[in-house]
Amino acid sequence: MFGSILLAQPALAQEPAGSATQTEDSTQAQDIGTLQAELARVEAERQRLADQLDGGAQGERVEQLQSENQQLRNDNQAARLDAQARLITQQQRWFLIGGLSVAASMLLGFVLARMGRQKRREWLN
Repeated sequence: MFGSILLAQPALAQEPAGSATQTEDSTQAQDIGTLQAELARVEAERQRLADQLDGGAQGERVEQLQSENQQLRNDNQAARLDAQARLITQQQRWFLIGGLSVAASMLLGFVLARMGRQKRREWLN
């Protein structure tokens, strides 16, 4: 590699220093500068688009999680209301069963008491 550079240097030294080589050098320098500026602009645009894509994906994920959270809250509220309604129905059923048991016990007590009095009277007579 160094050998080719050393060989190329004498060839350059032998060429006449003219305006053509200076124009080519300045044109190449301008082209390199233009290409470097274009590369920097494209790289910045690529980075901006990558950041925007990441932000958009995270935004969608956040929206999806919020929607799922709201749906779970609604399901939880519906389950609580359903459980409360079943509890009230069960309490009413037990209250009805208890009331009917008391009424049946009182009726049976009155009937048995009445039958017991009649037997006593008959026995005493």
